[in-house]
Amino acid sequence: MPTMAHALSIVAASASIVLASQPTWREGLVATLLRWSGYGSPGSIWRVAAILLALANLKNLPFVWHLRVLGAVGYHIYLQPTPIPPHALFQPIITSSRAPLLEMDYNLHKSNSTYFSDMDASRSHLFTAIIRNAIKKNNAASKAKKAVASGAVGAEDGRGGRHIVALGGISCLFKREILPYTKYEMWTRILCWDRKWFYVITHLVKPGVGKPSSWTLQPWRKPKAEQDVDKDKLLGAVYATAIAKYVIKKGRLTINPEQVLRDADMVPLKPEGWVYGGATEGNGHANGHAHGDVMPDAIKAEEWNWDVIEKQRLRGLQVAQKFAEMDGMHEFFDGGKEGALGEFADLLF
Repeated sequence: MPTMAHALSIVAASASIVLASQPTWREGLVATLLRWSGYGSPGSIWRVAAILLALANLKNLPFVWHLRVLGAVGYHIYLQPTPIPPHALFQPIITSSRAPLLEMDYNLHKSNSTYFSDMDASRSHLFTAIIRNAIKKNNAASKAKKAVASGAVGAEDGRGGRHIVALGGISCLFKREILPYTKYEMWTRILCWDRKWFYVITHLVKPGVGKPSSWTLQPWRKPKAEQDVDKDKLLGAVYATAIAKYVIKKGRLTINPEQVLRDADMVPLKPEGWVYGGATEGNGHANGHAHGDVMPDAIKAEEWNWDVIEKQRLRGLQVAQKFAEMDGMHEFFDGGKEGALGEFADLLF
């Protein structure tokens, strides 16, 4: 609970102040730090410099990426106290980071390749939050050693094995550079899904420009004042935008995204004979929205039904279909039948 966390932070801060005010404790701490850093011993300056360099580039140290991704997964499955309501399915989750020195390229701005590792962590937060109920049900079924369990991801098929979330592809468009140690936010949300893939979109933006009117998983946070959205200001805050596609596997079986969302209690069963009464998938401008206007309208719990879900899904699918068509690029590999320029090793091998 936020009140408990607030109380613990006050207690911790108070204890730190009391300890820091004690000369003996303070001197002992300084001596311990100097001894640990090797200060005063041969080569101590280089050792201290190495420690400072590591601290200044903490996110680039070995296994820190694993900690970021697995920490996000573990938090939303086991520690997140607030249930996510179904009508928040298309809401973004926001994660923040900075661009340390080791992420700079020869132009002294964040290297394009490093955007992808940051977005791995952001998408882990979002996707785990969205389907965590399905993961819990699947884990419970696996522990009970049941081949078929009501509610487990894909369990109605009767096949064993735990489910796997696999990244099938990602494309990123870069708009503005990110300078060293600049802070930025990643706004990641479900864009849409089709019969096989979930499509997830991430915007890397300047912090503080977006002002959410509510915080679904953090209801204790103060919402920003409601105001008209300045689209030019929002567009000017974007550093880059990426789209990724995920597939859910259970063994070699692909689980339909709609089934996953039902298992996660994020969408209801479709009413018998239900047919969407709005625009169709192929019209290119569903509901009168241009291709770039993919942000969903505010959705209230009482409005959450398959008409609303399908409207938002089709709006995102206008963009996702273009991304899916890029699968044809694999066929451009011809094995060098027209020759090759040469072969070179990266580094030494």
